[in-house]
Amino acid sequence: MTLATTQYSREHKRAGKVPVSTKIFQGIGGLPGSHKDFAFNTFLLLYYSQILGLPASIASLILGVCLLTDALTDPLVGAYSDNFKSRFGRRHPFMYAAAVPLGLCMFALFSPPSGASETVLMIWMFAFVMLTRLAFTFFVVPWNALAAEFSEDYEERTSIITFRVMVTWIGGVAFIFTMYSLVFPTTEAYAAGQLNPEGYPLFAICLGATVSTWCLLTTHLTRRETPYLLQPVEKTPAFNIADLVSQVLLALTLPNFRLLFIAVFLFAGIAGVGQVFDIYMNTYFWEFAGEDLRWFTLTIVGAAFAFATLPALQRRFQKHTILVWVLVTIMILAMIKVIFRFADVWPDNGETRLLVALIIHGSLSAYMLTIAAIMFGSMVADLVDEQEAQVHLRQEGVFSSAIGFSAKATSSLGLIIGGFLLDFVVAFPRGTQPGEVESATLTTLAITDGIVVPIMYFLPIYLLTRYTLTRDRLSEIQASLKRP
Repeated sequence: MTLATTQYSREHKRAGKVPVSTKIFQGIGGLPGSHKDFAFNTFLLLYYSQILGLPASIASLILGVCLLTDALTDPLVGAYSDNFKSRFGRRHPFMYAAAVPLGLCMFALFSPPSGASETVLMIWMFAFVMLTRLAFTFFVVPWNALAAEFSEDYEERTSIITFRVMVTWIGGVAFIFTMYSLVFPTTEAYAAGQLNPEGYPLFAICLGATVSTWCLLTTHLTRRETPYLLQPVEKTPAFNIADLVSQVLLALTLPNFRLLFIAVFLFAGIAGVGQVFDIYMNTYFWEFAGEDLRWFTLTIVGAAFAFATLPALQRRFQKHTILVWVLVTIMILAMIKVIFRFADVWPDNGETRLLVALIIHGSLSAYMLTIAAIMFGSMVADLVDEQEAQVHLRQEGVFSSAIGFSAKATSSLGLIIGGFLLDFVVAFPRGTQPGEVESATLTTLAITDGIVVPIMYFLPIYLLTRYTLTRDRLSEIQASLKRP
């Protein structure tokens, strides 16, 4: 496969490190995805199935069709933004254009017509999941690509991703705590506020407004970095769909990128299934109310510990080595959570000690997941340099679309599998309240969530053991690259 090579340059050469303010402003762009994932992974299936009465399997099929669209649009948008040239840069015009439509689509998704039939619900859900996915693609793929362009330093790239994850954690925790406290509180009629249909109109407003606000803020506040970002030296030719497809296929010819892409996709899909079950497990198996669930935001302690310890870990170990051991620990922690209940290690439901124990467990998981997220993002930035050295073409947009696609897989592919498991394996009843589900059903739910799903992490772990781009090899690659 042969594509025209391209030279890249920066209008201005940066003196010193990337400013901390820039890292924070770029990190704000993680909040739309955080809020979207919380809405999709926690409430979307629960709302349409348990409250509106749409079968979980049908909702999953809708999400599956939308995922197929994502599979095409993510890398294509990435390739198009890689080759886009304007006085506003390659990325920012796309981010501005997507901000308001994304918020409006998310608002509409959780605001279906009152009293709608099952057919209308299916059409409504399909239309606004699809539109939400497309709008998010046009924002998140260019936004992800920016992180790979800010710096060429091996460790500073990790610092940029660390700030991004840190801002996402803090803003995401604040949003979740507020939603459970004010939008889905326990009422006399609903011990589990997340099952109260009256909370969803306000949730839709909060979700749509905050998502658009964060998109506009991160885009506006990072515009000042445009002169320091790489741009094609010459005007790029007009692209057609065949060129875009060729660039996507070119990226997949690189062994390390292919390994990381498949590993990210598998990890996201497996984690997505677990996230589908989380709200069912918390509501029906552990019997937590909304006021209990809001305290799980304290797991940010684990994330904070990750931010503090990761620099030392990276100085001692390779990025992919850290990632392998983190994923092994995530798998073990996921299995321990359910095994401890069956072994009577955890306190009984309703006891404060159970909530405390699971928050501690969640903090350990948050520590590992935070490191994993940072390593994934930092490794993608390194792979862009490896590609430029091999084929003289930079594809930050295409490469970062792997992150965008995997994030959507977390909320889409996971929902597909999770929905079918809920309907046909667990046989979970619709329209039920905590305490009304048979113990055998809850046991099947717990085994599926805590044993069957986590053991699948072995697949991405194995793939990452074959990754070969080391710190020393990256230094050699960057020394060989000549900037005009």
